[in-house]
Parts: sequence; structure tokens; C-alpha cells
Amino acid sequence: MNLHDLLDKEDKEVSLTFGKGLSVLLAFEGRNGELTISEIAAKVGLNRAVTRRLVRTLEQLGFVLHDRGRYQLTPRVLRLTRGFMETRSIPQVIQPVLRQTSHEIGESVSFAMLDGDEAVYVAHAFVPSRFTLNMVTVGSRAPLAPTAIGRAILAFLDKPAREAMLDRLGLPSYTQHTVTERNGFTDLLNSIRLSGFSFTESEYVEGVSSLALPVFGRDSHVIGAVAIIFPQGQYDEKELHDRLISKLSRCANDIGAVF
Repeated sequence: MNLHDLLDKEDKEVSLTFGKGLSVLLAFEGRNGELTISEIAAKVGLNRAVTRRLVRTLEQLGFVLHDRGRYQLTPRVLRLTRGFMETRSIPQVIQPVLRQTSHEIGESVSFAMLDGDEAVYVAHAFVPSRFTLNMVTVGSRAPLAPTAIGRAILAFLDKPAREAMLDRLGLPSYTQHTVTERNGFTDLLNSIRLSGFSFTESEYVEGVSSLALPVFGRDSHVIGAVAIIFPQGQYDEKELHDRLISKLSRCANDIGAVF
């Protein structure tokens, strides 16, 4: 993600160099565990000389280290997330809520929040004996349009925010499995808003279903969603409504009380 491209270059109070440095840190997202200077430069869209200065600065500050020309993040980067996690009571309140819900329904439960045009997982209660996806971990990201957790957020944004988001997402043609027109997708989001939950089957990952419910803060604005994933066909409609949705709803309400 090139954060520096999002900056207002005319704003004299904005540090473009700082934005470039943060972009360098984000170059290590996902499976990009070890990168060369040239690879980082290509990912963030900067020339090699500028990239090298930024990387060397991060190295001296202890955020990256290098071995034989390849750089990787150090545990010090976790200090950047500590304020977010602690002030939102992720370890003290939200994680125990997810763990309790996970125990009750027998499935791994995740909580994601909106970040730009994606959902980012900020907490996850894992059940080792149950189905899960390697992509669902704290810090991993999911697109909004084809996922249940993304739609649960999208559907409950206020109308101007939702329309602006759909413009940025570039709909239609968001998925190969269901409606591909903007009006059809808007109708889908409206139905989610009416029902209070989002359910997908084989849309983001073939053979995988997901159930998600929105999480509202104390100001009644949607701030994220809770979700479970499971093999397609594992639950019938009655069990989804009578057991899973009710327990996830309580989970969402308990988390929302923190915000």
C-alpha cells in the first residue's frame, strides 16, 4: 500500500517523507516476509536511493533487520499496534468475548473493522479442531464486496458513505458467483440491512460459507463485524437462525459496548 499517494501534497503540515516510511513498513504485508531494497522500491513506487535511506532509518530504529541483502521486520513493529489494542480493550474484553462465543457455537469467531476499502481482522478466537482458513489471522485483510464480513459492514454504513465506498470499489463485477450489477449489489446490501446478517456461499473461497453480523458502537454507527466460516452445507437454515445468529448477535452487542 502506497500511503504516500494518499497524502495531500499541498498541505504544508503533512510530512511526505513520513508517509513514504510507513509505506515501506507496509511493503512487508502478507507473505512478503523478506525483501530486497529493489523489491521494496518496486512495491512502494519509490526510486532505489530513496527507498534505501528509508529502510536504513527503520533499521537503525530497530524496526527492520537485514541478512545478506534481504530485510525483514522485527518484533519492535508490534509496539505500533499496542496503543490500538489496549485502548480498545482487545485483550481484556473483546478477546474473551470471542473466545466464549467460539466455545458456545464450536466454531472459530473473528472480529474485523473497516480500514480504508478493506476489512482488517483485529481479533480472532481459534478452535483448533474446526475448519478455518489460513488467511484469517489478526492483521489479515479481506475485501468488502465478496465476503460476508465485508458486506455486514458495507450494508450498515450510512447511505453517502456506502455510495462513496461502492464508487471506490469499482462495482459491478465484484464476484463471479452472484449479481454483478451495481443496482443488484445495492439491493443485496439492503436485504442484509433488513435481515441483520450477511451470509455467503462459495463466493470468496469455493466450498466455504460465512456468516457475519455487524458490530455497532455506542453512537449506533457500524464499526466492524463478527463472523464465522465453515464448509458449505454444514448448517441448515434452521440452525443458522435458531443458534448461530442469536449467539453471534450477543457477541456483536458485547463487543459494541466497548466502543
